[in-house]
Amino acid sequence: MEQLDIIEVKKEEKPDEVAKQNEHAEAVALVEKHRDFFEHYAKGKIKIEPAPKEIPTFAFNLEKNTIYINSMFYKNLGFSEEKTVFATLHEIEHLAEKIQILSEEGGEKKFDKWLQRIKKSKAFSLMDNCVADIRENRAVISKTNVGMGELETKTYKEDLFPEIDFTSQSRHIQFSQALLREARVSGELCTVSPEVRLALDEVAKVKGLMEIMTNPETPMSMRLRLQDKYIWPKVEALLEKDIEDKKKQKEQDKKEKGDGKGEPSEQGDKEEGQEGEGEGQEGKEGEKGGDKKSQKGKKSGGEGEKKDGEKIEGSGGGETKDETDPNKIFADEYAKVEKKFPEAVPLEEIEKAFKEYKEAQKGKDSKDKADEDYAKKIGVEKKDLQDYRKIVEDLEKIVNPETDVGIIEELKNLFSRIISKRLKLAQAPKYPVDEGDELVDPAQLVADVKSGNLQPKVWEDTEIKEKKGERFGEVEITLVCDRSGSMAGQKAEEQRKSAVLVMEVLKEFAELCEAEKRNIDKPLEVKSEIYSFAGSSEDKKPIKVMSSELGEGERIKVFKTLCDTTGPRTTDYDCLEAIGNVLDDKIKIRIKIGELKKIVIVFTDGESNNPGAVQVQLKNLRDNGVIAIGVGITSEGAPVLSTYAPNALVVEDVSKLPIILGELLREHLKDL
Repeated sequence: MEQLDIIEVKKEEKPDEVAKQNEHAEAVALVEKHRDFFEHYAKGKIKIEPAPKEIPTFAFNLEKNTIYINSMFYKNLGFSEEKTVFATLHEIEHLAEKIQILSEEGGEKKFDKWLQRIKKSKAFSLMDNCVADIRENRAVISKTNVGMGELETKTYKEDLFPEIDFTSQSRHIQFSQALLREARVSGELCTVSPEVRLALDEVAKVKGLMEIMTNPETPMSMRLRLQDKYIWPKVEALLEKDIEDKKKQKEQDKKEKGDGKGEPSEQGDKEEGQEGEGEGQEGKEGEKGGDKKSQKGKKSGGEGEKKDGEKIEGSGGGETKDETDPNKIFADEYAKVEKKFPEAVPLEEIEKAFKEYKEAQKGKDSKDKADEDYAKKIGVEKKDLQDYRKIVEDLEKIVNPETDVGIIEELKNLFSRIISKRLKLAQAPKYPVDEGDELVDPAQLVADVKSGNLQPKVWEDTEIKEKKGERFGEVEITLVCDRSGSMAGQKAEEQRKSAVLVMEVLKEFAELCEAEKRNIDKPLEVKSEIYSFAGSSEDKKPIKVMSSELGEGERIKVFKTLCDTTGPRTTDYDCLEAIGNVLDDKIKIRIKIGELKKIVIVFTDGESNNPGAVQVQLKNLRDNGVIAIGVGITSEGAPVLSTYAPNALVVEDVSKLPIILGELLREHLKDL
């Protein structure tokens, strides 16, 4: 642990206040010490900040995707620094789940429904947290290393569940906690009641349930649906049995009192009428364990009766809410569980974060409606429109590390230079002025001065005018994308980003050429097309035909198509064949004399299913003056170096794909 600035006690400061300040300083120090690790783990999706001094727990900001960390929360539970780091990653995953569900269509309603359920039912909240904990810990282990897995096991055995006999608890509580511990500590079964073991076995028999429900890639909404179908009914059934046991125990207690075997009725009445003392007695009875644990809800009925005296319809016997509310019946047991496993982010903090999130979203409602109307107008889904625009925003933030300039800005600058080279500069005379560059009429100057005109207009000024130049031509760019199954994940994401980059910058280039075409004898025209291969008959058809048009609706449809990476084969040769088939004699001549420049860029992350066919098509294209480049994505794309030689390269770091594509465009467009 880093050296801390310990605060000295001043006369006017209370010792407990100083202790809080020292604890806060220690918590901040731990966050700063491990900040690089936490931020690397979060991969920029979640921001890391120390919790403010006034927050003694962890907290979220759902609008800014920020987690506020208070490491002292876990230290106070006896966790070592290593275990605290693991627990912090666990809390980052909890936030990631909530961010994910809020990003879904209707996510705010789903989140609100979940929040209301955990507020309403302690039994549901406990079950949900236990299942979520399995998911969060699986995520942490999958993103780190085996050592973290060993640390997790130690935490469960030494800190959270050192005792694995749960039979002193009510059965629905046994079930949730045993489900968690047995899922995360393999080879050790907990001791539970027979009905609980039966329920656990029934869950285990549902093939693939736990694997899918707690998979880090499973959306929270799907986890909740699976919980509702397979887990919550088990908890409810056990809860009903536990409530029935409580009722029977209460009736037995009343009978014993009536027979004179129990406590004096006067004392009992006193306890039932006094809220604080009733809870105290309830706690004492709950500590006895075994059959006596069912007595713990006994006094809560009296408490509720005095508090509101409200009857429950159809309860037969005039039961009060407290006598039928599981949260009251099992209040003591839930309190013990919460004391042992306190929530790092309390319910009130989640509610606060969600309220702030909803308030922030109100201002976005009008924009959301506008997006929906516009998406309908151009024939796309609102989500696809927003996803596309989000990628454009991300592209605008990508900076070329070699030049420290944004990749989109670099390409825009290149296009401006291309246009400026096609405008020949010439001097053109203006009308005579009072003072200028050249004296063009000396005789008039003398005459005007003699007649008293001391500011004769006998000078000539010049201005720079753009004169139509002699450069002309056309450029056609073809992008070929890989939609085979191996592209799934980040590779497909960066490929989509690269395709969006091409479409966005070529749209701007085409618009710039159109705007300046009056000043150029033969305008420069920029066209583009996009193919994709997925091992189907559609591979020979472009998903965006060759044209200078690139409307937003068309760009979004291309983007959506590239989201599907389920193709069974790498059939790049089919796309190349289709591109080669359009090279008629007229096009070949235009390429040869310099009127047309054709560039083909192929993305792929693996070896072609027919490298020989690829090379045949490449020879046809290159022999006719087409620039054809193969780009291998990650080390798995290394075969392009031989298949697409000599114009081939491999991008090991997939996140750099858009930057590399930008460099390729600059390289092959600079001589236009």
